[in-house]
Amino acid sequence: MLAALGLWLIACLAPTPQNPQPAAAPVGTQPGIAWQRSLADALAVQQATGLPLLVVVNMNGETFNERFAGTTYHDPAFIESTRGYVCVVASPDRHTDKDYDAKGNRIECPRFGGCTCSEHINIEPELFKRWFNNQRNAPRHVGVSTANKVLFDRFLDPSMQTAINAIAKHRGTPTPDALAPTNDLAVLFGRRDSVARQTVENLFRSGAGEQKRKILEAAAKASNEPSDLLRMALRSDDDAIFTLACAALAKVGGPDGLIDVEDALARLTDKQVAKDLVAKLGAIGTTSQAAARLAEHFAVDAKATFAAPWGLRWQPAAVDSSSRDAIEALLDDCEKKLASNPSDDETRLRFGCGQLMLAMLLAVRGDKNAGLWFEDARTTAQKVKAAALLTEARALLAVAAWQSGDAGAANSAMNQALLGGTTREPDAFLAGAFLDVVLSITAQTAYARAQVDQHAILRKEVERTVQVLDLQTERKSGGESGALAAIGLIEFAGLRQQAQQRLRALVLRHPASQAVHDRWRSRMFIDLGAEAVRKAYAEYVDTVADKPTAQWYAGYANLVVGEQHTRDQRWPEARTAYSDAIDRLAISAKGNEAFTDSANHFAVLALAGRAAVGIDTGELDGAAADLLRAAELRRDSLDAVDGLQRKPRELAGRLVRALEAKGNQALADQLKPLLP
Repeated sequence: MLAALGLWLIACLAPTPQNPQPAAAPVGTQPGIAWQRSLADALAVQQATGLPLLVVVNMNGETFNERFAGTTYHDPAFIESTRGYVCVVASPDRHTDKDYDAKGNRIECPRFGGCTCSEHINIEPELFKRWFNNQRNAPRHVGVSTANKVLFDRFLDPSMQTAINAIAKHRGTPTPDALAPTNDLAVLFGRRDSVARQTVENLFRSGAGEQKRKILEAAAKASNEPSDLLRMALRSDDDAIFTLACAALAKVGGPDGLIDVEDALARLTDKQVAKDLVAKLGAIGTTSQAAARLAEHFAVDAKATFAAPWGLRWQPAAVDSSSRDAIEALLDDCEKKLASNPSDDETRLRFGCGQLMLAMLLAVRGDKNAGLWFEDARTTAQKVKAAALLTEARALLAVAAWQSGDAGAANSAMNQALLGGTTREPDAFLAGAFLDVVLSITAQTAYARAQVDQHAILRKEVERTVQVLDLQTERKSGGESGALAAIGLIEFAGLRQQAQQRLRALVLRHPASQAVHDRWRSRMFIDLGAEAVRKAYAEYVDTVADKPTAQWYAGYANLVVGEQHTRDQRWPEARTAYSDAIDRLAISAKGNEAFTDSANHFAVLALAGRAAVGIDTGELDGAAADLLRAAELRRDSLDAVDGLQRKPRELAGRLVRALEAKGNQALADQLKPLLP
C-alpha cells in the first residue's frame, strides 16, 4: 500500500554533464516508455492523440514492483504495447537526490527515465483524487479513456501477466501526425508531450548563442509552459541569454514557475524586464497566495524617509561607548547633578544612556553584572517625565528591555517611541542602539505572524526594515546583529537581490565579521552561483583598505567555491578556485601574523582540494606536489575535514594507490610518510 505523499520540488545542484545530450528520439522509436512529465501534460497529449491514458503506480522493495520496474518496463514487447497509451508513473520513492544540476539540466530518474523523481512523486495526489477510489496500492495499472472512463484497474493480482494482458488489450492506435518528429520551434512550443519538450531542451543545450536566442524568442510565445527549458536558460552564465529567459518567463510563466520568477528576480538587472516579472507575480497571484505575497513585498516603498526624531540629524554621542573610564566619568557627573537637582530630566536621560552604555560594554565582555545595569537603565528611563524627552526615554526603555530579554516590554516601548512627537535631535548612541532594536523586534514580529499564517503579507514590516537600514547606512551606524536580523526578514519576504546588496554594504561596514561574510557568501551562492562569489570577492578585495583581512575571507570563499565546482564536476573551474584560494590565503598569512595559522590551515585544505581534482582528472604529478606542499605548510591540518568530508591524509592514500597502479613507485614512496 502506498503511503500518503508529502511532496516538494527539489531544484538542487548536481554534477554538470560534460557533453551535450543527443537529440530526443521520435515517438515509437524511444528505447523506453514515454513517461509524461505531469498529469496536465498527459491529459493534453491524450486530447491531441485520442489515446487512452496508462497510469502506473510503483514503489521500491516489493517483489512485483521490482520486477515490473526492473524487467517488464524495459521489455521491448511491453514497451510496444505502451505506444498505444499516454503514460504517467507515480512512485513515492526518490531514486536520485537531485532533479536538476548546477546548470538547470534535468536529472532523470534512473528507475523511470524521462521524468524526474519529483515528477513521479508529485503526480500521485492528483492521480489519487481522480482514479484510485481512496485506495493506495502498488503495483497498479489503470487505463483511462479520453471520455474519462476507467478501462481497467489492475492491482493485487496473483500474476503480473493479468495487468500486462489488460494493457495489451486496451491499447489505442497511435496517430503519427499528432506527435511527429520535428525541429519546428513553433510546433514544439505548442506541444506538451515529453518528446517535444526534450527535443527543444536538447536543441537549446547543444546550440550556439544565436540558436539559443531564437529558441528563447520562440519560447516567449509558447503555449506549453516550457519551464524546464527556461530553468536551463535562467542558469546561463551569459547575461544576455539569462535576460531573454527572464523576458520569456514574464510572458509565459505560470503558477508552477513561481520559484523560477523568484530566482530570476534575485539576479536580474534589467529594470523593465524586472518590472514585467513583478507584474507576472501579480497575475499569478490571482490564484496563488504565495505569488500575491511576493508581489506585495516587491511593492515596498524603499524611498520613504524615517519618522522624526530618528530621521533627523543626531547629536554626537556624549562619550566614547567603548571606553569604560569615559562612561563611568559620565555616570559620576550625572549623579552629582541629579543629587543637586533631582528634577533635571535631561541629566536623568543622559544618566540612563550611560547606564545602557556600560551594560552593553559589559555584555560584550561577558560580565555577569551587565544584567543589573540594564535593569538600572530601565528604571532610570521610566523616571523621565518631561514631555520633550519622552520619545528618547521610551527608546532607552525599549533597548534596555530588549537586552534584558523582556520582548513584550521592548515592543511596547518601541512602538511608543516610533510615534515621535518631538523634533529634538537624539543622542547618536541612543539612536543607533534603538534602531538596532527596531530591526530585531520588527523581524521577530514578522516571523511570529508568518508562523500563524504562511501567506502573511509583511509589507509594513519590510518597509520599516528598509527605511531603518537606509538610515543606518546613511549614518554609518548600527551593529551587525540587528542588521542581519533585518536582512533575514528581507530574504524571508523574497527580496533576495536587495538582501545581496544590503549584505555587501554590511560587509563593508563590518569587514572582520565572520557572521556577515558567511551570510553574504551564502546569499550569493544561492542567487548567483559559485563563479559570482569568486568575482564578488575579487572586487571586494580591491575595495577595502585592510587587505590581509579581505584576502583571508576571499581565500576562504574561493575554497568553498572550489568545493562546489568539485560537487558539480566542473574540474577546470574547481582548479582555478582552489588556486585562487591558495594564493589569497598566502597573501593574508604574510600580511598579518594573526592570520598566519588559520590561513595556512585553510590553504592546506585548498591544496588538498586541488590535489583531488588532479587525482580525478589523471594529473597525478601535480596532485602529489600539492599534497607534499600541504604537509610542509601545516602538517597538523592533514587530518582536518573539508566541506566535502575529505581529509588531506586520506587523499594522499588515494593518490599513492593511483600512482602505484600507474607504476610510479618513486613518487608514491615520497607520499607514504603522509599516510597514517
